[in-house]
Amino acid sequence: MKYLVLAIKAAILVFLTLLYVGVIDVSTLFAGMKYRLRSAMEYYVDVLAGIAIFLILLDFIQFSVVWFYRRRHKVRGEDNFIVGIGQLYSIILVTGLALGLLSLFRIEVRTVLTSLSIIFAGLVLLTKDYIANMINGMILTFSGELSIGDNVRIGAHRGKIVDITLQNIHLINDDDDVIYIPNNVVMLTDIVNYTKRQIKRTSIEFEIDLKYLVTVEEMERNLVETLKPFEDLIQQNSYYLRVAEVNRGSVTMKFQYILKEPNKELERAIRRKTIRRLVEIISGREKFVDNIPELPDDFPGHA
Repeated sequence: MKYLVLAIKAAILVFLTLLYVGVIDVSTLFAGMKYRLRSAMEYYVDVLAGIAIFLILLDFIQFSVVWFYRRRHKVRGEDNFIVGIGQLYSIILVTGLALGLLSLFRIEVRTVLTSLSIIFAGLVLLTKDYIANMINGMILTFSGELSIGDNVRIGAHRGKIVDITLQNIHLINDDDDVIYIPNNVVMLTDIVNYTKRQIKRTSIEFEIDLKYLVTVEEMERNLVETLKPFEDLIQQNSYYLRVAEVNRGSVTMKFQYILKEPNKELERAIRRKTIRRLVEIISGREKFVDNIPELPDDFPGHA
């Protein structure tokens, strides 16, 4: 069906091109009209044919570029390049349609720009943030530093990138909240890309009062014991409890481990169990360490 639509578009494109260059004489269709009306109709037919050629040709170019890219790199879903091509397509489409409408009303672009230069200058000032966002969005899309599907931390927000638009980056965090971060903010903020690093280490950061901490080794042993149900899914000897910062009455620590296979749902389950165990330790309810529920057999990634 997709190729049938392409064939129809190709036939329309050929017909409109022949009509536009004059191979097909459109004047015979309006031979019975008065000269002025016939001239106007021929003009509008030429402009509309030009707009239609532009739209179909642009659609063909986008389809061809994406098709060749998918075939060469064996990409099934969407990646940064395909998203970037879509954004370029949108920009060129809007620009071309605007110019086509000006031509349809017989308005010269140069005349419009000259007569409305002051207004355009004001519009540029009013929309400078929007334009800067668009430019930064294109830079982020084609740079490859951030990709759809990456797990990142941007400023205070951490989550998975689900979309990159001309205005925002869309993150979904561990609570399934969708966070929209403007591209201007992203360009000026420190970014940690957990997906790009070679070792896929997962880190859980927490702060604990010194009165609940016996020793770092004891805390590490306790947390490792908590994750016994997941031991088949975590690399052996990859557990590591690191002291990140020591304050007057508390310690900031990072508990790290490496999963054998990347699994977002598994990460969330481990993080949830670890945090609940920390709450039990802080509240003094040590007896719960022996009552850790086993994982169900149908849990994603369970061996």
